[in-house]
Amino acid sequence: MSNQSDNIIINFPTNIGDVILSLPALDKIRSNYPKAKITAIASPSTKEFFLKNNLIDEVLIFDKRARPIVKLKFTLKLRGKYKIMVDFKHSMLPLLLGIPVHTPSLRRFSNKVHIVDKYLKIIEKIAPKKANLKSDFILEDNSKSKWDDLNLKKAIFIACTSLSKIKQYPPQLIAEVIDLLANKYKIIILGMESERKFYKDILKKEGVVDLVGKTKMEDIFYLLKNFACLLLGVDSSITHMASYLDLSVVALFGPTSYERSYPRSKHSLALKREDLECVPCESGDCDKNIECMDINPQRVAAAIEEIIAEIKGHTPISTP
Repeated sequence: MSNQSDNIIINFPTNIGDVILSLPALDKIRSNYPKAKITAIASPSTKEFFLKNNLIDEVLIFDKRARPIVKLKFTLKLRGKYKIMVDFKHSMLPLLLGIPVHTPSLRRFSNKVHIVDKYLKIIEKIAPKKANLKSDFILEDNSKSKWDDLNLKKAIFIACTSLSKIKQYPPQLIAEVIDLLANKYKIIILGMESERKFYKDILKKEGVVDLVGKTKMEDIFYLLKNFACLLLGVDSSITHMASYLDLSVVALFGPTSYERSYPRSKHSLALKREDLECVPCESGDCDKNIECMDINPQRVAAAIEEIIAEIKGHTPISTP
């Protein structure tokens, strides 16, 4: 193994969901090299997330849409600066930069391997010791106070939208789930401002706390870590974050393979339609009215209740 103080550069995935799934690998790298300077290659959309991460020392931005000459200049500036490279994107960068210690150039994984396990496998020789450090995200004190003042303790957070529309849980079904739970639990809705129209009727419900468009990913990390008793989500970044935090999760899967990204937290369930032959289709389009995401609200609410009961030590989780 190289020296603990070696400079390390990590080429992270482009989208925020895969970045969150790579956090256990980052934790392991930092734990194996506590004195190293770790530089993250981020996309424009993940830059801010890495700047707030407590385990990252430097952030470089790579835009895959940039002109070839810009990409070449970016690459040339990195040559000779790093002893170790971790490449989660399976690019040519380790070879182009001539970095002596790097993750394998040849790699092949089954489509049933969880993405977290894939990333951990990629770094197993570079970072063989177990992780004893964990990522956190730095918030200013005034931001913490803003969230603390909302008194959100023991709330159910809901994040059922996605950039891929066919992974979303229909709003009318979310509303039914909330109707079954709202008299017992505080309900918090998370999402981007562009998703406000999706949630518009839900946000009018009595007792629902509207945080749509009011949070960045580091805020969501803080909110989930400190105030969530459970997250109801789909196959998206916020669900992956709750899983990373080992929070209770009910995750709803339709077109995507749950084997690759199911929640790994202790108290969690992945619900999907077992009666459709097309699940999972792994497609970006659907000609069947997205039936796979028509998951019975009573089933979803029962799963939530069952997990909460399991946490309190009442019953074992058995909901299919």
